Amino acid sequence: MKVVFLGTSSFALPALKVLHDSNSVGLVVSRPDRPSGRGRKINRPPVAVLADQLGIPLLQPEKLRQIRDAVSEFSPDVMVSASYGGWLPEWFLSMAPLGVVNIHPSLLPAHRGAAPVIRTVLQGDTETGVCFMVTDKGWDTGDILQTIRYSLDGTETAGELEVKLADLAAKALPGVLKDYASGEIRPVPQSGMESYAEKVTSEEAVISWSLSSEEIVRAVLAFNPVPGARTMFHSKVLKIYRAEVSSFSGPPGVILETSPLVAGCGKGSVRLTEVQPQGKRVMSAEDYVRGYRIQRGAVLGEG
Repeated sequence: MKVVFLGTSSFALPALKVLHDSNSVGLVVSRPDRPSGRGRKINRPPVAVLADQLGIPLLQPEKLRQIRDAVSEFSPDVMVSASYGGWLPEWFLSMAPLGVVNIHPSLLPAHRGAAPVIRTVLQGDTETGVCFMVTDKGWDTGDILQTIRYSLDGTETAGELEVKLADLAAKALPGVLKDYASGEIRPVPQSGMESYAEKVTSEEAVISWSLSSEEIVRAVLAFNPVPGARTMFHSKVLKIYRAEVSSFSGPPGVILETSPLVAGCGKGSVRLTEVQPQGKRVMSAEDYVRGYRIQRGAVLGEG
């Protein structure tokens, strides 16, 4: 089976590795290199880096029409996409007899869109999974080939959950493609409650200390590693990467204890366990308290 693989972020790496190991992927399409960060350094997409390492022909077009002839010449049986990050027009979807099989990290039609994993954690879902979908012209509205379910325990960060779902998808991918090509599995329309996982903004990651402890902990987990839940403290940004519900109670944002480091919420309190002061490395809350001489009664969220 000849496969064209479309992907950009690290979520797509396990799937690409599996296809490479089965000697089926002959062409990789990824998004162009982009400048990022304060220094505007040019960064390569993780999928592009891996494709180069594996020696797979790589295309990084601004527009898919720029590679129409190259894909047509390769004549794929199927295309596989995972976190590609770009719109696939109808003419492109028809370039392979089996179309484009997309790997989506949610239980469709729940959490369609750009940030399904983050929204899953932020919402406090107890179950998620991976859907193999035949892409159509809508946003994650295509028919389903197979669904793999995964139960959450409430402690996973979005980054950790994404890794788990990417590995689950990669393990199942060869079998899904084989059974789809043979007709053993057929696409089935999506059914159930629809929801849309909008792209996350940095403003959303600012902690509102008036929320309950459970809501704040979910936000901390959901925004780890990107963009990082944050609050102001002594006129500087303090990012919080790990937190858990605590048994203390007190005013929202007020530091109630320093060993462990506990802050009050609108309802209950949270224990902060891993933080990053502005311009510094990520550190344990214990190191932060010791190094910055944090005192009880100080207020998070104030400049």
